[in-house]
Amino acid sequence: MPMKFLRHFLYVVLAALGSSVLGALFGVGIAFISPDFVRGLFGTSESTDLIRYAAAVGMIWGLFLGTGVMGFTLALSTLVLSVRILRGQPVDSGK
Repeated sequence: MPMKFLRHFLYVVLAALGSSVLGALFGVGIAFISPDFVRGLFGTSESTDLIRYAAAVGMIWGLFLGTGVMGFTLALSTLVLSVRILRGQPVDSGK
């Protein structure tokens, strides 16, 4: 059981970090396409390096969204497993 917990915890961490990288790439892409949109959305000054700022904001939002989605997925799988146990159905050991 402890190894299963560790595996699920690592899934959450890796999904959050992957989402953070995707969020940074998305933020940089938006900054390249429409720098005025990014400047107006976040209220940055003219002296701010817009690409780096958009990457940082994208990483933060990607981290939040990735952690939330992975947490929801794990909660849903735990709920399904709990229902199977309560119904007396066989449960896969996951080995």
